[in-house]
Amino acid sequence: MDQEVNSAPKVPEEASSAPTEKRDLVPIHQGRSLQTVPFATKRVSRRWLKVALALAAIIGGAGGGAYWWLHLQPQLPPGIAFGNGRIEAQEIDIDTKFAGRISEILADAGDMVKSGQVVARMDTRDLSASLKKSQAAVSQAQKAIDEAGANVVQQTSLVLLGQQEFDRASTLLQKGAQTREIVDQRRDCGVKGCAGQGG
Repeated sequence: MDQEVNSAPKVPEEASSAPTEKRDLVPIHQGRSLQTVPFATKRVSRRWLKVALALAAIIGGAGGGAYWWLHLQPQLPPGIAFGNGRIEAQEIDIDTKFAGRISEILADAGDMVKSGQVVARMDTRDLSASLKKSQAAVSQAQKAIDEAGANVVQQTSLVLLGQQEFDRASTLLQKGAQTREIVDQRRDCGVKGCAGQGG
């Protein structure tokens, strides 16, 4: 069993010439103790090795891309979810009672707000000027009302004075100390509110 294996098998001189075609490159069987793989099998195994390496590169690239996508993307703030789908929300329109310009916005689009929360402030300079103008008009009207009231009091006093003068002239006419003409004048003044007529 201890046989020496020569490093270079003996080849007949006819076979030592260079092969002329690829099919001549098939290895020679050296006996039963050495197993040789045919050349076609080596070519197939190399092809499978290339395919396996390509698949490993593709799978490794896909795994690295998935890791990058899941772990290196910017993180979302707490309370915000990410995904595909359809979300339906109740849309609420915010409107003011009066038209005007906005001076300050206190909430951005998409912010969570509560009922009654101030989200913007209007520029009220025009409204303030209009309010002051209206207050001045109210004050002027109040003064006009006060003046009219004073005129009513004055006219009431004149009517009362005219009535008193008529009554006095009527009393004097009955005693014969007054003329009928003066009594007639006092009657007209009692109705009209004349004052300052002597008699």
